[in-house]
Formats: sequence, structure tokens, C-alpha cells
Amino acid sequence: MPMLPRDVKKAVALLGADPERSIDELAAACGVARRTLEKHFRRFVGRSPSEVRHALLLERFRHELLRAQPKSNVTKIAMLCGVHHLGRFAAAYRKCYGESPSVTLRRRCAALERQETVPAVLSPTLDRPVVAVHSFELIGARAHRLITIADEIAIVLLRDRWLSVGPPRHARYHLRGKVREDGARRLRILVMLTDAASARHIWADRWEGELDDVFAFEQNVAIRVASAIGSSVRSAEIQRASHADPAQLGAWELTMRALPRALLIQPAAQAEALELLERAMDLAPQDALPMALAAWCHAQRGSHHLGPQPDAEKQAGRELALRASRLNACDPKVEALLAAAHTLAQDFEAASTHCDRALALDGACVWGWNRSGMLHLYHGRATDAIECFQFARALGPDDPLNFFCSIGIGSAHFEVGRYEEAARWFTRGIAEHPPALWVNRFRAAAFALAGRKQEARQSFAELTCAYPDLTIGQVRRALPHTPGFCDRACEGLASLGMHP
Repeated sequence: MPMLPRDVKKAVALLGADPERSIDELAAACGVARRTLEKHFRRFVGRSPSEVRHALLLERFRHELLRAQPKSNVTKIAMLCGVHHLGRFAAAYRKCYGESPSVTLRRRCAALERQETVPAVLSPTLDRPVVAVHSFELIGARAHRLITIADEIAIVLLRDRWLSVGPPRHARYHLRGKVREDGARRLRILVMLTDAASARHIWADRWEGELDDVFAFEQNVAIRVASAIGSSVRSAEIQRASHADPAQLGAWELTMRALPRALLIQPAAQAEALELLERAMDLAPQDALPMALAAWCHAQRGSHHLGPQPDAEKQAGRELALRASRLNACDPKVEALLAAAHTLAQDFEAASTHCDRALALDGACVWGWNRSGMLHLYHGRATDAIECFQFARALGPDDPLNFFCSIGIGSAHFEVGRYEEAARWFTRGIAEHPPALWVNRFRAAAFALAGRKQEARQSFAELTCAYPDLTIGQVRRALPHTPGFCDRACEGLASLGMHP
């Protein structure tokens, strides 16, 4: 891809921050004539500024639909996104995403309705980082209507079983916020999360909106804050555990130290993760999290050629998953991990049960939608699988397992014979997660079946370099794809010279 001129780079950045900017405003901000900016966009981007602006508006609109709360409607979301001609925009949305905006919104609301009311109590025997939610500073008469916003955030945070909520004197992290009225019937909310030990701000954000419905407004803010805090605390805890004295680590710190190693899905890294998780299970035998993560590690090792005994690895994963399921205390991420372990052990009924539980506990559980997509895929339901993967990516754009969504979408296209598209998504999955060289078993086959011989040979070379003894039989047994998927994948690999 050619280097972008300065005016195009700046215009793209400005559009990303605010897609509602007019082309004349962009040209003025970039210091060039409108005609010059349009010429540079067509030459270096392949689209006009208006087309890029339209695509970004579509992306923003879909993102807001997928994060909408109960009682939301398409028209209001469109207005908030700067969409003024909903009819034409809805037609473009359908063409881009294969469904109408109202269908996307209904699916999001249906996911929220699945969320059960569960006891917001974390077992006192489990060690989890404590977040203190301080009362918000309320400035202005309308701002004082949000008197319970801190309580709403605390309630939503309690659904995240990877942290707990408590008083400031016991807290490792402190959440503070401010709500200010702007004098035009709009409110601005500023929120910051601070690490008590270092006094560093580890996350901050702000929102603006109109206060039409106090309860809906508070709930919307609470869900967005809780989602961001969960990932920020997880990252901070991984960093804290990685710098601590290994001999002084408790079960939670050992699990956090194991997590990034597990997510690498590499032989050495996962072996290290399993060692750490064994210690965590010894220290906290009633904690389902390290057990579920260990089950997932074994299942991945058995499915991606990371160990010499794949069947034994999958069975070990299934046995750990059964043990963890008896201990799990309403943790949706644990349910998703258990679903993955059962799926790869080809126990689809148990996997489906855990997927349903994950999404019932948290309709926005990214790992739950990810695993649900895989289940659909292995049953041959390509369209449903792609929908789940797209939903997962939209809900968690920075989730560490997003590369699985790309691989899953690629596999869904492969399932229905769209080999060019499959290869494109497999390539994207490897770009998002370079250690996933095992994806080349399907990427090489997709290129071969698409008639792209040079790319197929290159992908096959990458696969055999990483796995020199891999055979077609091992590929066929690794994952529970449909017979048709396996036959065509093996046909493609055989054409490239892989031994039976």
C-alpha cells in the first residue's frame, strides 16, 4: 500500500474522530483545496472522501446498534450518529451488512433479554481485585437527577466475576466521575479509573447525551463504563502479576500471569500457562477460573498440533471442564471457556449448554458469542456462525481472542465454498495473531481450491515449516468440522503434497 500524503492521513484521522465533518471542512482543516483532497483520496485510497465518510458513518451506526440498550430505536440512534436521511442510509446498511438496521437492533435487544437476574454476590473465598466506585460529582440541576449513577455502575460491575466492588480502604482501583450540565439540555460525563498503588490513571472516557429517560441514561452509561473497566483492570492485573515475585503469587495472580501465555496458543507458552494454572488450582481448589482456563489450554493443545497426544489433551480438557462446571459461580467468561473445551472434545450438547449460560448471564459476553459462532460453524450453519463472529468483534473490538473471529469467518466461507473470501479472512486472522501458523492448514487449502497456486504453495510452506510432520489424517482429526469441510480441506492439502 503506498504511503498516504499528509493531507489524506489527516483527513482520514479527522473523519475517524468525527465522520459528520463536511468535505469542505476537511479540505480547510488539511490546508488544501477540495478538488486536491478528492484527487488524492481517489489516487491513494481508491475512494472519494465522501465514500470514506459514508463507510465510517455506517461503521459507527452499526457499532451503536450493537451496543444499544432496551427501549432504544433505530431513528434515535441514527440521529445520534449524524445520519439525516435514514431511508437511503438503511438501504446502504442492508447492502453492507446483509440485514436491516432494525434486525440488528432486535438481535441486540434479544441478547439483552436473555440476561437473567443473578445474585450479584462474589464468593468471599475467591480472591479478586476490588474496585471502589465513588459518588459522582454532579454539577447543574439536571445533572443532580443522576444521583444513583454510581450505584448503577457498581451493580453492573458486580456481574463481572473477574473483579469485586468494595469500600475505598480495601480497593486496588478507584473509579471517580463527574456529570456536568452544558446549559443546552445536554450532559457531559467524565469517568476515570485510578490504580491506588501507583496513583496512575489507567482508563478514562467521556460521553455526552440528552437526559430524556434518567434510568435508561444511567443504565447505558453504567454498561459502557463496566465494559471498559473490565478490560482495563484485566490488563492492569496481568501487568501487576508479571512484575511480582513468583514465589509470592496467589491463585488470582498466577491465573493472570498464565492468561497471556494461554492466549498465545503456542506449545511453550501454553506449557508455561498450564504450570502456573496447576499451582493456582492447588492454592484455590474451589475457584473455577484457573480450572476452566486450564481446560481451554488442553483443548487448544489437542486441536492445534501443540502436543504429541492430541486425544489425551482433549480428554484432559473435558475432565477439567466437568470439574470446573460444578464450581462456577455465574461467571460468563468461565462458561465460555468451558463451552470451548467441550466443543473441541466434540461434546456439543454440553458446549451448547455452557454457551447459553454465558449469554444468559451476560448478553454482551464477547467470548460467549465467539464460542457460539464456533458451535454454529461445526454444525455447518455458516450464516449463523458469521453473524455471531461479527457480533463478537463489534462488542469487543480490542478483545485478545478477536483473531478467532476472523478465522471463524474464514472457516464459514470455506464451508460454503467461497474459497477466495475464506483465504482473505484466514490471512487476516494470522495478521491479527502471527503465532497462529496452524491456520495455514485451511488457508493453504483455500488458496489451492481457489486456483491461486503461488499463494497456496507459500502458505503450505509456512505450515510445513512450523509442523514438518503434519499429516492429512492429523488435520482431519484435529477439529470437529463437518465431513464436507474436512474432505475439501484435505483435498486442497493433498494437492500441495501433504502425506496422508
